[in-house]
Amino acid sequence: PLVIALARELQKRGINVGILSRGYKGMKERQGGIVSDGERVCLTPAESGDEPFMLAQMLSGVPVLVGKKRYEMGINAHERFGMDVLILDDGFQHLRLKRDVDIVLIDARQGFGNGRLFPRGPLREPLRSLRRASMLVLTKAEPSQTLGEIEGVLRYHAPAVPLYHSRYKSVFLLEAASKKMSPPHVVCGKRVFAFAGIADPAYFVYLLKGLGAEVVKEIHFPDHHNYELKDLMMLRHQGTTVDLFVTTEKDFVKLQRLPLDDIPLYILGIEQEIVEATFYQEVCSAISS
Repeated sequence: PLVIALARELQKRGINVGILSRGYKGMKERQGGIVSDGERVCLTPAESGDEPFMLAQMLSGVPVLVGKKRYEMGINAHERFGMDVLILDDGFQHLRLKRDVDIVLIDARQGFGNGRLFPRGPLREPLRSLRRASMLVLTKAEPSQTLGEIEGVLRYHAPAVPLYHSRYKSVFLLEAASKKMSPPHVVCGKRVFAFAGIADPAYFVYLLKGLGAEVVKEIHFPDHHNYELKDLMMLRHQGTTVDLFVTTEKDFVKLQRLPLDDIPLYILGIEQEIVEATFYQEVCSAISS
């Protein structure tokens, strides 16, 4: 969601922006491809990967490209679309590309695990590498003792890097079959079957409960799960007593090719809010300098 919010904010300021993504698990990951030219979506979710496809659907006027070799795709994007700014999604370790601003997101709910590097832990680099960043953003930063502890770790390892905080807010509920948009509080008091194939499905359930939903059943699929008819059959079978099935926008990318007319499926739309009002201005100042 921060890539979406940042792209929209740059657009508001008259900046021509594009997005580069690896296209993880997409068929075009190795050779590269244009997911969107800013006007139309050119690839399927299977070709692009679910997250780039979602970006392409949600960002009008923003070209989205995928490819493991992001330097080459960046040159392609600049030559074809004349970008002022390219946002590299999940690219802190992609050092072949020189960048003007490095924004690193840290999940305040997940923290740093055992503090070890992959495969013994969740970290891709030592924490001292955060000193390379231009800005740090703590996501899901609801006040808690854990949040204070993580802030302390960040201040220790990257004391000179500005630290920001973000939270997610629910903004709409989309009925899959009719595409009717409703306020998110429609789930309040409803018996909900929540399912998702994302990195932190528990937080998705947390958001639903925060809206007053009675989450009576939940299924956590693997991240980037490729939904099939058998999944829908299983959901229908297990959800005969619920009022609504609710999933995420990312999951709907893979679900929308399946027949959904006979299941009360809804998609919860969320946005990322930066707590500090100066964040986007600081990003723009860093880019222009």
